Order: sequence, then structure tokens, then C-alpha cells
Amino acid sequence: MVDPDTNKMPSDELLVAFLDGELDAVERVRIDALIKTNDNVAERFDFLSRSELPFFEAFEPLLEHAPAARLESILNNLPAPGAAPIANGWRRRGFIAAAIGAVFAGVVADRALLSMRDPESTEVVDLGWRGVVAEYLALYTSDTLANLPGNEEFLSAQLSSVGSKLGLSLPVEAVTLPGIPLKRAQILQYDAKPLGQIVYLDPQYGPLALCIVQSSKAAKPPQTEQRRGMNVVFWSDGSHGFMLIGHNPPEQLSALTEKVRTALSV
Repeated sequence: MVDPDTNKMPSDELLVAFLDGELDAVERVRIDALIKTNDNVAERFDFLSRSELPFFEAFEPLLEHAPAARLESILNNLPAPGAAPIANGWRRRGFIAAAIGAVFAGVVADRALLSMRDPESTEVVDLGWRGVVAEYLALYTSDTLANLPGNEEFLSAQLSSVGSKLGLSLPVEAVTLPGIPLKRAQILQYDAKPLGQIVYLDPQYGPLALCIVQSSKAAKPPQTEQRRGMNVVFWSDGSHGFMLIGHNPPEQLSALTEKVRTALSV
């Protein structure tokens, strides 16, 4: 796997293979040296190594459909090890991950280009933590959440764990939404900081999420925006930033926001 140009910027797949310990000794030494001496390589490596969102879980439903099946078929027809190099020596898992990652990157790029071309679009295309949440939640369907256990004791334990990471009390009754079942609470990570995600399954509009990060910015009243075709209400209280995001109509999200804000301020 030695690249003839030792100073060439490694691909993301090569850096991930380095992270996973899948490179041979010579190539591992080369990549390690590049990370230590090349600022661009070091920055990209740091980004990849700090990615904490559970992308495998998010993309798992995609693997059940035709694109992954076609990739498997292609890989099955590649020469066997020893006959010829397979995907530059990368393992089957890495090849599929790279292919799906390329498709995902293409979708994101296409959406960004479409928004830039349409001056009338109400979509917000900058990322930041709300953008990352929107990209992640856009992968959810009702089936993603339908079979999750929803008993109060289980959810209370999850909320307690999330609240302890965020420094915020999250009793079940405070984050319960009328007519919208609470399905899960979990801790993700954004920019090396905890990001709490509380997910609901609206019987009519599908997945809905209340997300929370720690923030030292001044308190701000609720504001609205759209991301990835979903409506968003976001606000802050001086110690935390909040967002409620889903396909629910804006007026319904605003009413739900007031319910949550009031309950969490008690």
C-alpha cells in the first residue's frame, strides 16, 4: 500500500485504515510521519479521529437495500487475495464504507449546491451543531424508532445519564410531549463536547428530536429555521443551547417548545 509520492495527501479511506490499524508497517510509518509533519494531513486526521456520531447505526438501514447489495456483488467478483490487489489492499468493510461515504458526501454536496442556486430557499445550509443534528436526523424513519422500548423506568435511566453529562436535570415529565411518545435519550458528541439527543416518534409526522448542548452564550428566545426539509425551533438559556426538530408544522413545534422551556425552567 505504499504510495509512490510519499508527500501526497492521503485519502480519507487511508487515514481511516491507519486509525483502524489495517496498514502494513511501512505504510503506517509513512502516514504517521505525514501526520506529524504536514499540517493539512494532521488537521484531516484530527477531524476523522474526533468523529463521534454513530454513523454506522445511522447508515445501517441503507445497507439493507440495493446499493449495498450491488457493492457486495462487485466485491464478490473481484480477484481473490494473492491473484491481484483487492481495492488497493483495503478490507471489504473499508471498501463498502468508503463507497457509502462517497454517496453520502455527494448527497450533501448536491443539496448545498441546490440551495446556493435557489435564492428563494428558506433552507439553512451552514452546519454548526444544528446542521450536524439535521444531517443525522434526516436518516431516521419511523421504522428506526418503532421497536425501541418505551417504558418509563428505562427512559428515566437514559435521561438521568444524559442529564448528568450535560449538567441539566431531565425528568421524564419535563420532556414528555402530549400525544408524541418518547422513544430514546442518548449522548452523542459534537466538537469534543456532549450533545444530548431525546427522540420521539410522532404518529403523524415521524421522528422528532429535542437536542441539547452546553453553551456559555447569552440567553436567546426561540427562533425558527428549516434544515434538510425539517422545521426547527432553537433557543438558549445562558447555560445550554436547545433545538426541537422534525417534520411537524412550525406552529406545533413552537407550542411544544413552550411546553419544554417552561418545564425545564422550573
